[in-house]
Amino acid sequence: MTNYIPFRVQGEEFLYHGLTGSIIQLDDLSKDMVDVFRSKGEHVADTTVLSEEALLQENPSFSRVLAELEQLEIVKKSDKKHARFSATPPPPQTTEDMPVKTLVFHLVNECNLRCTYCYAGDGEYGAPKKYMTVETADRAIQFLMENSLGEKEVNIVLFGGEPFLNWKTLKHVVEQASAEGKRRGKKVGFSLTTNGTRMNEEQMAFLNKYKVMVSVSMDGTKEAHDRYRPMAGGQGSYDRVSKNVEKLMEIHTAAPIGTRVTVVKDFERLETSLRHLLSKGFYEVGFAPVTETNMQLALDEEDLAELLRQFEELSDLFVEHALKNEYVGFSNLTNLLKELHTGTNKAYGCGAGLGFFAVSPDGGLFLCHRFNEQEEFRLGDIYFGIDQKKRTTMLNELHVDHKPTCQSCALKHICSGGCYYEAMERQGDYRAPNAHYCSWMHEWITIGLKAYVKILQHNPAFLDQISGITKERCISN
Repeated sequence: MTNYIPFRVQGEEFLYHGLTGSIIQLDDLSKDMVDVFRSKGEHVADTTVLSEEALLQENPSFSRVLAELEQLEIVKKSDKKHARFSATPPPPQTTEDMPVKTLVFHLVNECNLRCTYCYAGDGEYGAPKKYMTVETADRAIQFLMENSLGEKEVNIVLFGGEPFLNWKTLKHVVEQASAEGKRRGKKVGFSLTTNGTRMNEEQMAFLNKYKVMVSVSMDGTKEAHDRYRPMAGGQGSYDRVSKNVEKLMEIHTAAPIGTRVTVVKDFERLETSLRHLLSKGFYEVGFAPVTETNMQLALDEEDLAELLRQFEELSDLFVEHALKNEYVGFSNLTNLLKELHTGTNKAYGCGAGLGFFAVSPDGGLFLCHRFNEQEEFRLGDIYFGIDQKKRTTMLNELHVDHKPTCQSCALKHICSGGCYYEAMERQGDYRAPNAHYCSWMHEWITIGLKAYVKILQHNPAFLDQISGITKERCISN
């Protein structure tokens, strides 16, 4: 048996069929057969192997269940590599006609904080400090408009370093892209990631006017935040960020404001961080393990186990409120529930190189924002366009079917091997699956599946609401 995750909710047993995104509740006969597989089968490479003859000797009635599970490729009776459900959308043979939908503008390779764990080297990405000029920004906007082809909606991400260090260009990008999008009949959405230290009220009003979605990086309470996020002069940044966030919540009401916590070794209790940040007015809080090879900061197996335990605690809290139609902004679970509810069949870990690119301050195009200024991952520039040959080659290498350990995994179409930057940092090869997170991901998805079924059974409309299927919104808690 393969391509499935078993889980139990309130005494009932389920299988998650990862290839189709289906959740199957087992009847008594199905439970018995799965138990036989578990107890008498041989486990080889994420697959439980047991001959059909041996299985039917246990119970001839298993033949019906066996046929159903074989159809779903949970049970395999042949060596056929990919059948109906395990087939993944193939790598593109040509990328010439693939539209660019999202462009990350690295407005500046500089930051006024000195976060201990910064993957970008104080925001400089290993390169000399660079500021994107208005002229470069104009060309990047034209590149996006031209290369989005027939797309009616495009997205611009305002990024750094700290993007507010280049306010002149930031403001110009939003105004110019809005005008150009209107002229071309394209809706332009904006999002911005900031450390929150540089915003003034006039700038906040501008963000509100253009409905810019804002994510402020905060690590929880003052003690947790200041430990790893000092100003360039060494003093803590929490007080300044907190004051600005309070003002931002008053002024910027046009779009929900979120925050992201970087989880480092000896991390603050997640529920403490979550409650503190939600009390400041954030709509959602996301938690991301630090990308580090320095084991004084990186999470080891024990840390990851504790992170998972606390994720489960937050998931229980989320479900408790969801059943009352109240929304607790734990975005890690929200995003997972959306994927489970709407279904997904991803051949790639993310949209990098597909419809998503990052543009450096001098106009270089990179696989994603985390690879900014790394020449190996340069895929052209905004002046001469995308290097389509390199793009095609890279997408072929990154396809999930070229990652042997992913091919029989139940998470093949929802994880697809994970983040390329994480793989580069931890595995030394951007094409490799995130092996250091494989077991963790299976357990986290299982927690999410249990939460999903509980909500589905008692308040299914909530899942439609958070997935954007209905316009009605649940109540923020």
